[in-house]
This record gives sequence, structure tokens and C-alpha cells, in this order.
Amino acid sequence: MLLTACLLCWGCSGSPAWPAEGVADARWVAEALEWRLQTGLDDCGENARAVDALTLEWIAGTPDLQLTIETKDWSVLRFYPELKTTLIQAMARQHLEGEEADVESLKRTLRRVVRRTTTLKNRRVLPYLKGRRPQTS
Repeated sequence: MLLTACLLCWGCSGSPAWPAEGVADARWVAEALEWRLQTGLDDCGENARAVDALTLEWIAGTPDLQLTIETKDWSVLRFYPELKTTLIQAMARQHLEGEEADVESLKRTLRRVVRRTTTLKNRRVLPYLKGRRPQTS
């Protein structure tokens, strides 16, 4: 039984320790984003939601980090708005690592998260991230 529980929750290992006094800084956010962008949207329950909330709060409150998402360029968000948090986090990670904005890298990150999310159907979401409109049946 214990082995099964460990196998089901492998993605939660490596989650960042909570920051001192609950206040995030750039170092903690970078570590948290590295972990979070390796997990599915529905992994790790409350722990993941808390990491999401704290990283998004830090991103929103950081004056030198301005992220712009042109929704016309991200049609996936019209159909799967739950990926907006992941996109914001991936964009922030690029900025924190000093990388240029790279749409293909962002799409790869979103595809990885979608594959690891049990509540999303890969075959329905992935065409939006590959530049093709999905087939309707």
C-alpha cells in the first residue's frame, strides 16, 4: 500500500520548502517554478495550489517583471483557460533565468504539463500547442 502511494505521488517529491515567514523571494520562486512546471495541473493537491498562489502573487507584485500574453497568439487559453497559470509561470521562469522570450519553449512546457495532467485529454489539447486546429468529430 505504501509503495502504491509513493508511485502515485512521485511528482510531489522535490517540492520546495515553504519560504521563511511565508514571504517569497526571487530565489524561492525560481525553485518553486522549476518544480511546479514539472508536475501536472492536478498533482499534489493543496501543496501545488499553495505554490501556484504564492508564485503568482510574487510575479504580480514584482515591478521589474512585466508579462504580456496576447490571447490571439495563445488560442489554447480560449478552450483551456486552466493553462494560463502555467503559461504565466513558464514566462516568469524564462525571465528569471535571463532567457529571451521563446514561444516554442513555452509550448514545450505547456505540452509537458498537459501530458502529466490526468484531467486533460492530450489529443484534444496538444493540437492547439502545435499550431494545428483540432479535428472535430
